[in-house]
Amino acid sequence: MNLFVSKITSLLLALLVLFSTLSFTVGTHYCGNIMIDKAILSKAQTCEMHQEMPSEEKSECCGDEVEIIEGQDVLQFSKAEFDLDIPVEFAIFSLIHFSSTGFFAKEIATAEVYDPPHYYQDFQILHQVFLI
Repeated sequence: MNLFVSKITSLLLALLVLFSTLSFTVGTHYCGNIMIDKAILSKAQTCEMHQEMPSEEKSECCGDEVEIIEGQDVLQFSKAEFDLDIPVEFAIFSLIHFSSTGFFAKEIATAEVYDPPHYYQDFQILHQVFLI
């Protein structure tokens, strides 16, 4: 489960970097003060009235806007810097404590020799089970 979460997180961060560096255009067509069409990555469609007008009158009634949205050009890599003030006494104590021979010593598991219980009665005779 932890591996799945880390893969999803890394994928989301990669997509975040991709979309933050992506540049695109947004085209908008206005007829008077009314927005007729808005298009991303393409030219906005014009209204019917704009297509029927002669070319010299098109600029007065209708208008096109193109908005360019630019992404980041340079990614800044920074590393986290922090200063951890540890007292000298604590560092020396932890060094002495963890370097002691008993801390890292592994216990060797010893298997004792199995000593079966002593039976006072003969089970073959008791249960009358004999090999022929």
